[in-house]
Amino acid sequence: MPENISFFASSINFFLNLLELFAVIVSCATFFFLMINKYSYALVKILSPSGFGIMPRLRALFICRKSPIKKRAFIEYALLKTQGHGSISSEWHTILNEFRAFYAANETNLVYSIENITPLIGEDFSIAASRYFEYFSTKKVKKAFGITDDRIGWVIKIRIKEAYATPTCLLTGLLSRFEENWAEFIKRYVSTAYISETDDNKSNDVLSNELYLTFAWLLWGPSFEIKYTDYWAGLCQLSYGDESNSIPAVASMTSNTITKLQHQFTDKSKQRYGILLSADVTIFENKAYYKGIRSIINPENAYFYNKIVDGSISFAAQIDDFTVCDNFKSKKYYCTAYVWLLFELENEGFYFFRPENSIAFFEHANLTDKKSYQFLIETLIDKSIKHFTNVFANPDYASRRYRFICAMNDEIVAAVSKRYTEIMSMENEVGKHFLSRIILEPKHSPTDVFSAYDEYFAPSNTLTYIEVSLKNKDSLSDLGRFYAEIYRDGFPNRDERESFDNILDYLENAETATEYRYHILLAKDSHGSIVGGGIFDYFFGTNSGIIEFIVVKSDAQSRGTGTKIYRQVINIMSRDAHMINKRNLDYVFCETDSPEYSKDVEKSYLHFWSKLNYSRLDFSYIQPPLSPDKHPVTGLWFVVSSQAGKLDNLNGELVINVISDYMKSAMKISNPEDSPEFRTMKNELLSKPINLLRII
Repeated sequence: MPENISFFASSINFFLNLLELFAVIVSCATFFFLMINKYSYALVKILSPSGFGIMPRLRALFICRKSPIKKRAFIEYALLKTQGHGSISSEWHTILNEFRAFYAANETNLVYSIENITPLIGEDFSIAASRYFEYFSTKKVKKAFGITDDRIGWVIKIRIKEAYATPTCLLTGLLSRFEENWAEFIKRYVSTAYISETDDNKSNDVLSNELYLTFAWLLWGPSFEIKYTDYWAGLCQLSYGDESNSIPAVASMTSNTITKLQHQFTDKSKQRYGILLSADVTIFENKAYYKGIRSIINPENAYFYNKIVDGSISFAAQIDDFTVCDNFKSKKYYCTAYVWLLFELENEGFYFFRPENSIAFFEHANLTDKKSYQFLIETLIDKSIKHFTNVFANPDYASRRYRFICAMNDEIVAAVSKRYTEIMSMENEVGKHFLSRIILEPKHSPTDVFSAYDEYFAPSNTLTYIEVSLKNKDSLSDLGRFYAEIYRDGFPNRDERESFDNILDYLENAETATEYRYHILLAKDSHGSIVGGGIFDYFFGTNSGIIEFIVVKSDAQSRGTGTKIYRQVINIMSRDAHMINKRNLDYVFCETDSPEYSKDVEKSYLHFWSKLNYSRLDFSYIQPPLSPDKHPVTGLWFVVSSQAGKLDNLNGELVINVISDYMKSAMKISNPEDSPEFRTMKNELLSKPINLLRII
C-alpha cells in the first residue's frame, strides 16, 4: 500500500511538473507573441518615447488583444492623456485603468472630451501625433489594422467643450517659431537698418521706425483672414484666448457642417467677429488630408494652405459637428489677434516685392467684441495716416511714395479705402500729398509678398539669378553650361528638347518682338555653380505667361530650389504685366508630362505643380514638331494657375490665343493655323466649355 501511494504521488508530481513546464512554454510563447506582433511594435514606436515600458505594454497588449480599433484607440487615448510628455510607470498604470473604463462606456461612440484646445497645441503632442501617423501610414500596417482610406484619421473623436472659431489662420512657418530663425532675423534687421541709415538718398529705403514696425509685426506673427463668403474650403481657426493658442481646422464637407459654420461667420446680426462653440473634431494626417481638399481651395489661399501643411502642427483637425454656445460665458468670451495693414515704399525700378521696403502697421485686437474690434481697426488706420502725414511734411522726403499692399481682411481693406479716399479729396496740403504720394491699388499678390518674406529670412546661402541676354557674353557662357550640364539631362527625349541654336534664335527674335517678352533665367548657388533655370514668355494680348520649363540639377532637387526659381519667374512676368498692361498678371500656363508619358518613377514633378495650385486643362494638348526632323509630342498636359484672373472666367478662346502666341514666340511657327496640331487643339477647345482637373 505505501508503495502504491508513493507511485501515485510520483505520478502526480510528474504530471504537475509537465503542467508547469507547459504553462511556462505557453507563457513564454504568449509573451513573445505579444511582444513581436505589429501592435507591440506600434506601442514601442509611438509610446516608448513617453516612457511606456515593458510591463504596461504587456498589460495593454492583453487589454486590447481582440480588436484593432481598440488597439488604435488606446494609443490615441494615451497621447491625449500624456500630451506626448514623459510619464512614469504608476501614471501609465492609471492611464490603462482609465482607458478600460473609457472604452467600456464609449465603445460605440469613442469621444474624448477636453475643456479647450490647449492639449492639442503643444509641440510634444504634435511630435507624438506625427509618430502615430508615420507608423500607420505604411501599407503592411494599414492592411493589418484594416485601414482602407488614404486619409488616416483617429478612431477617437475629440470633443472640445469651448473653442473660439474665427475665419482666420496664423502664418505658421514664417517667423512663428522664431527660435529657429532668430540669428537670421537679427542679421537681416541690422543689415537692413544699416543700409537705411547710411544711404545718401533718403527716398530709397524705409525709415528706421518703419523697419522696426515691420520686423516687430513679423516676429509677433501676422494672421490672415480666409475668404469664407466665396469659394471657401472650410478653413478656420480654433483658439483659446489668443490666436497664438490655436490650431487650424477644416469644416467637414460630408455633412452640413461647412454650411452651418459659414452661416455663423456671415450672420451680421451677431456682435462678434467669431463664435464660441463646442466642437467634435477628428484628427487626420495633415499632408494627405490637405491634398484631398486641394481642388476646392481658393487659388488666392493656396500659399497659406501650404504654410499650414508645412507648419509646426503635424495633424489636420476636421470639425465634424458643432454646437454654438449660448450662455453667459459666450457673451463675455474673448479671443485676441493682430489686425494689420501693409504698405511698401514705391520704387519704379523694382517690379517685384522687396521685404526690406515694406511697412506694416498693426494692433492687437479683441475679436469677440465687434465694437472694440472696429475701434482698433480705426486706430490702426489712424496710425498709418499719422505716419504718412509726418513723412510728407518733411522736405527731405519729398520724393517718397507709398503703395498699399494688402491687409488680408476685407473689412480693413474697405475701411482703408474709405478713409484714404476721403483725405485725398480734401483741398489742403495733406490731401494733395496723399493724392500724389499714396497709391491704393496693390501691385503684388499676397502669395508673392509672403513667399518673398520666406526667402528673405531663409538661410543666407540663397540663390542669385541671371537673365540671359545676347548683349551679356558671360550670361551666354552660363547658358551654354546650363544647356550641356542640366537641360539635356532634363529632356532626354529629343522630340521635346530644343536645340541650342534654336534657343539663341528665340533670344534674337525677342529683341524686336512687340507682342511678347521671352526670358531665360538661370539660378546660381552661393558657390557660383548653376543649379537650375527656366524659359518662359509673357504675352501682351492675353496678359498671361507660359512657363516652357523649369529644370533643376539632379543633386539640387527636393531642396526648394525649383520653388525659388518659380517665384522669381512669377516676379519677372508680373513686372512685365505692370510695365506693359499696367495691371497684375492674370494667368500662367505650363507644359508638363502626363503620368503615363513620364519616365519619372516618383512623379515628383506632379506634386510640384499641384502644390503651386495648378490645374490641368481637360483637352488633348499636342506639342508641334520643334524642327523638321522631329515629331509632335502627344504625352503632355497643359496646366494653368490663376494669378489675378478668375479661373471661372477662363475660356477656350483665351487658351487657344495663348497657345498661338506660344507657337509664334518659341516654336518658329509664324502662322499657327498652318499647323495641324494647332487646328486640332483649337477645334476641341472651342467646341466645349473649359474643364479643369486636379493634377494629383
